[in-house]
Amino acid sequence: MTDVEAIPDAVATQALEMEAGGIDPRWKINGWTGEFRDPDRERAYLEKNQHAIARQMTVALAVWAALVLVFLLADLESLIDSAGFWVSTVIRLSMVAALVFFAWKIKRRPMLATQARWISALEVIGMTAFLAVYLFRPEVSHWAFTLTLIMLVTTFVYIPNRIPAILAVTSYMGVSTVVILYHVDSLVPSQLVSISIVTLMPIGLGWGTAARTQVLQRTQFALWQQAQEVNARLSREVEQRSRLQAELVHQATTDALTGLNNRRQYESLFQHELNRSLRTGQPLTLCIIDLDHFKQINDTWGHAVGDEVLKRVGQLCRDSFRATDILGRLGGEEFVALLPETDLPSALMVAQRFVDKLAAITVSEEVPQLRVTATVGVAQRDNENHLDPLLQRADKALYAGKNAGRNQVVTG
Repeated sequence: MTDVEAIPDAVATQALEMEAGGIDPRWKINGWTGEFRDPDRERAYLEKNQHAIARQMTVALAVWAALVLVFLLADLESLIDSAGFWVSTVIRLSMVAALVFFAWKIKRRPMLATQARWISALEVIGMTAFLAVYLFRPEVSHWAFTLTLIMLVTTFVYIPNRIPAILAVTSYMGVSTVVILYHVDSLVPSQLVSISIVTLMPIGLGWGTAARTQVLQRTQFALWQQAQEVNARLSREVEQRSRLQAELVHQATTDALTGLNNRRQYESLFQHELNRSLRTGQPLTLCIIDLDHFKQINDTWGHAVGDEVLKRVGQLCRDSFRATDILGRLGGEEFVALLPETDLPSALMVAQRFVDKLAAITVSEEVPQLRVTATVGVAQRDNENHLDPLLQRADKALYAGKNAGRNQVVTG
């Protein structure tokens, strides 16, 4: 199985581990609060989902404000001729203003929607304003109590907040509702107990629903985050393997000293260009370069200087020939260059330019006075169908140049 194929299996395994409770402690979720036990993970979850939470909060605030205005209209019909209407109106309009202001702040700073203290304060203010219904309109207390029970559930389900904060807020509303009903309706103890139990039911239901929802949301986030980590780890491994493979290919195809193609590589490339030349009829020219008196450099200055000279010559080859030309090190002080789509006169010009440059440059920083020359044998493909005859003609031209005094370009 490849690493990429293993990703879904890894994620599925993590999902099973999370359900079984055998996950990394960093991803443990508190079943009572629906939050990650690790504060850093909880903060990361909130930061990632802040915009979605802010959108949900904005919708909840809009619905809340609309309901407050509906209550205002109901007060208009029932309390229009009483002083309580104006008190109720001020309370409700102030509540709407607070809701609009908070929605505006959330739009500018979505992270506010994840901060329990502001949400809880707004909920306490809103619930306190709603409790005024019992005082101003005691005749609808039973209807208001039913609405209170609905509000207790919706506070858990529809308004994003931390479960401990929601419990505190709903407990405040539940206790306040029971106390107000006790005084408004003059409840007897048995009625008080019954209403208290009924009030606790939506709180328990809301708590269970909200906790389950938040656990599922955080489980999904944890799985996503761990999948991201798995993907990142696999990407790093793939990248490392790609680099290693590239390095191995480089080592297998490149002369370690000069950085030019080694024999195995340039022979393969030569064959490819020969086949192309045979197919298209384009000219193909081969140059064999041999440094003059190189053995004396090693004997006089040592192999370290000799290696430095070979590196410098390899770099000069790259600078002097085209990017499309194939360069390689035959071995020792011999180099080879294959020039695709190049005729003999053009190749002679390039080879002579290389010879002239080499004779003029400093080839060793350690021995600045050292100068090196080279002899080049050049041969253009005639009727050869194989590389060996072309190499032999270029090599024969090279030795002719050696015998003729070196530091020159000879054709074969």
